[in-house]
Amino acid sequence: APCCNALAFVPVPATKEAPSTPGATSRSTQSKPFIHDADGSDECSAEADAISKSFTATRRNAMSCSLSFLTTASCLPLHEALAASDVAEDTSLSNAQQPFTVLLTVQVDSTKPEELSELEIECRPDWAPLATSRFKELVELGFYKDCPFFRVLPGFIAQFGLSADPNLNKQWAYCDTTADEETIKLCNPPLRDEPRQQPNKKGTLSFASSGKNTRRTQIFINAGDNSGPPNFLDAQNFVPFGRIVKGIDIVKQLNGEYGGKVNQGKAAYYGGEYFEKVFPRLSII
Repeated sequence: APCCNALAFVPVPATKEAPSTPGATSRSTQSKPFIHDADGSDECSAEADAISKSFTATRRNAMSCSLSFLTTASCLPLHEALAASDVAEDTSLSNAQQPFTVLLTVQVDSTKPEELSELEIECRPDWAPLATSRFKELVELGFYKDCPFFRVLPGFIAQFGLSADPNLNKQWAYCDTTADEETIKLCNPPLRDEPRQQPNKKGTLSFASSGKNTRRTQIFINAGDNSGPPNFLDAQNFVPFGRIVKGIDIVKQLNGEYGGKVNQGKAAYYGGEYFEKVFPRLSII
């Protein structure tokens, strides 16, 4: 495979990875993204309920639902966890800074394709406007459809963000320097760095990076408090842009049997084919 530039990584944890129980099965490849706008809480709630009943028992049937610029009073309301949050709502936020919600449906166990779990993510443009804008764009594009959690280190992080579609990876995850000029023009630049506003506490999400101004598509969920010792992600300027408000227990259930063994260059170049053949038991979106 051609050299893949600017693939993203997060630091190696200070503690040894905990083992997890492996599973085994094959997968199908059918899934479809659903995108909703905040037209009204009743319609959205009804539609979300209808969608949640429409899943079939296939390994890769998953929903990636982006709700554009939802406020806390809109459909898919933020749950009681927010009431106890240590971050107070700012009523002076502009429309562009208002939180919105992304709902990801995850197949945790490859041996139980009919069992689906949901991660509800509150995205905060007031924390990191560049990161939330990129995440929203990628969700609406369908970039994360059938996307595996390819690096799961219990108690540290759960990382995803290499698309099952190699063509999307060429446009967003890396630039194929051997491609023709027109293909290279389609490659989207990485995000500029932005200041960190919140700590990398348990349940927050940050873009992975490999240096200055290298954030692209890969994201990790903090499975523990990584703000200070022993991992010091705050000091390395990993910038949280959102947090899980429902389904945090799902993170502990993600398959971690492969640890950090996935070759990210091959995964980006070959996409879902690589994951299916070499790491078939990963939990997927």
